[in-house]
Amino acid sequence: MNAPGLIYRHEADNTWSVVRDIDLSSFAPRPPRAPKKRLSRRAGMLILLLVVAGATINLGLWRRRVVAGREESTEISYYLAYPVGTIEPRFTLQYRRTEQGQLRMAGQTNLPDGTNLQLEVYAGDLMVAIDFPVAVFAGRFQTRALLQRGKPFALAAYQARLSATFDRSSQPPSVLLVVGERGERLRGPLVHRGDAASGAKLRYVENFSLSQ
Repeated sequence: MNAPGLIYRHEADNTWSVVRDIDLSSFAPRPPRAPKKRLSRRAGMLILLLVVAGATINLGLWRRRVVAGREESTEISYYLAYPVGTIEPRFTLQYRRTEQGQLRMAGQTNLPDGTNLQLEVYAGDLMVAIDFPVAVFAGRFQTRALLQRGKPFALAAYQARLSATFDRSSQPPSVLLVVGERGERLRGPLVHRGDAASGAKLRYVENFSLSQ
């Protein structure tokens, strides 16, 4: 009867029998909990002030960026509407026929980088090849390898026709920023204009011959 955690019952024959076990572990003393660290009121106020100060600085920087962006957008819009100076387009072209009969054309121009040109090659009144877009980069451009209506170019005389339209649907914003929203800065015999709402159109024609 000395075993801890047991309950005994006195029997009629003056003996004792175990009724059940009792788990006494829940009655054991538990170690005290460590006290939670709490920030002092002064430290809490300091953190709050730092958070508010950071938010105020970020809001000020955001407002400055928004204002600067609006000012830059206004300046660009004004420049597009009232461009300054003029550009007279110029071209220099070179032609090369490969051993496979393909035509490669390269050229130089004073048009801004990113300008999209269209090249058409004619044999008499018949268009035999076309390439678009031919983009200007660093004052230069080059076509793809062209074939004469799917066949090698014959050794003969041809005419190259370069063209471009200057409006939002034909040229990237970086080009219109230089030449004007509708090509207002473009001048010279290669530039043609329709009504005030349409963009300037450029057309350059040059005859050339392919020989051995």
